[in-house]
Amino acid sequence: MYGHNHQIFLIPKFVYVCSVLPTPKVLVKEFNQLLFNFLWNGTDKVTRVSAINKYEEGGLKMTDLNCMIKSLRLAWIKRIFEDNNGTWKLYLQHLLESMGGFSFLNCNYDIKDYNISSQFCCEMLSWWSDFRDSFASQRDWQSIIWNNKEIRIDRRPAFYKNYFEAGVIYIQFTFRFKYK
Repeated sequence: MYGHNHQIFLIPKFVYVCSVLPTPKVLVKEFNQLLFNFLWNGTDKVTRVSAINKYEEGGLKMTDLNCMIKSLRLAWIKRIFEDNNGTWKLYLQHLLESMGGFSFLNCNYDIKDYNISSQFCCEMLSWWSDFRDSFASQRDWQSIIWNNKEIRIDRRPAFYKNYFEAGVIYIQFTFRFKYK
């Protein structure tokens, strides 16, 4: 049970704060360093990945802070589509308005292409994109024209609200027209 008191008392408090506030990567890295220094009383004795593994796999069941924070942040995505109008949701909708609102989540975007003022929302959208790219079996978002990191006008992804509202959304739509 080596050093698990820190998981009982310290980690939940840190993770809670990270789930609702922007979390600089350097902060998570330093906190991880602090935890592993405490665990090993100095330098790491095994790789951190090994320490994170389950007991049955030779690990110590240490909390993977990066994974935990990302999963809690991604839980906010689910809340976007629930029937509520929380202030945070209205704020996010406002931030994404010029990019198509919540339909932006369905696009093949690179968050670095956008100037989103909320670091929290930026992290959430970035992690959503990474998660979706890693685990989705269908990749419909890659064929959406708007906010597509692969389709650029003047080196920027484009979003034209009039076309979007008229139903011009997918790349395939543009090939349906026959020129005479």
